[in-house]
Amino acid sequence: MEEVKLGIIEKLKAIYDQLKPAEKNIARYIIKYPDDVIHHSISELSELAKVGEATISRLSRKLGYKGFQALKIELAKELSSMPDTAIETNAIISEVIESLSNLSKLVDDEEIKKIAKKIINSNKIFFFGVGSSGVVAEYGSLLFTRAGFFANYYNDPHMQVISAVGMDDKTVVFGISSSGNIRDTVKSMKVARDSNAFTIAITGGYNSRITEVVDTTLYIPPAGLESGIPKISPVVSQMVLLHMIFEETLALKKEAIEIIKKGTTTLEAKKYSSKNEKI
Repeated sequence: MEEVKLGIIEKLKAIYDQLKPAEKNIARYIIKYPDDVIHHSISELSELAKVGEATISRLSRKLGYKGFQALKIELAKELSSMPDTAIETNAIISEVIESLSNLSKLVDDEEIKKIAKKIINSNKIFFFGVGSSGVVAEYGSLLFTRAGFFANYYNDPHMQVISAVGMDDKTVVFGISSSGNIRDTVKSMKVARDSNAFTIAITGGYNSRITEVVDTTLYIPPAGLESGIPKISPVVSQMVLLHMIFEETLALKKEAIEIIKKGTTTLEAKKYSSKNEKI
């Protein structure tokens, strides 16, 4: 697994989709009862989570630890260092706040600068994504189009591949995927990279398939266990990352700011000027 600045709970959420059924059982237990886990022996945890001791040891190694004892020690350290920042608020807002807090630990400023330079030297920028990630792809396209870049997005896998085969080394392509394991997006990004485009994945799926077919990866906090209910936090984190890249790009290309100002002035004519104006 790639080295990332995540705690044990977040790592478990990030690789959950790639675990075997028995490993998922123990992962769910650790995520749900971390305070209890640090007090259990491996045999006690095996009985409580209804998995074999070998499964617990294997999962510990997947997370980068020699065994369960080493994992337990690290988990205890993490739990003791967590600040008490509980705020009475809506659960969804709390989810987004936590996600953005974790995102701040993952942001690689140097990688963002590198991507911004690639964009400055490109002729075209594309954003690929399906489902809710397609919404983020459209947002990315809107951002860069407003600054005068040739930017487009496709949420149709067929159109993604058609556009990808005609790309070259002056093209930058973003693949947006929360899990990183969506077949269509992975295949489209592979075609883009094979066409010599500079490819970037924005994903919460560590060691996921999309990371194998791109030039660089920007990570967002994982959404957690699949419950069938769409999560807002990955969408927000993806948009924030795109905004960070966008602002870094503007810092390198001052004339883009002037284009944005012109666009804003032009759009003023589309707004109602007063309450008395008829609809």
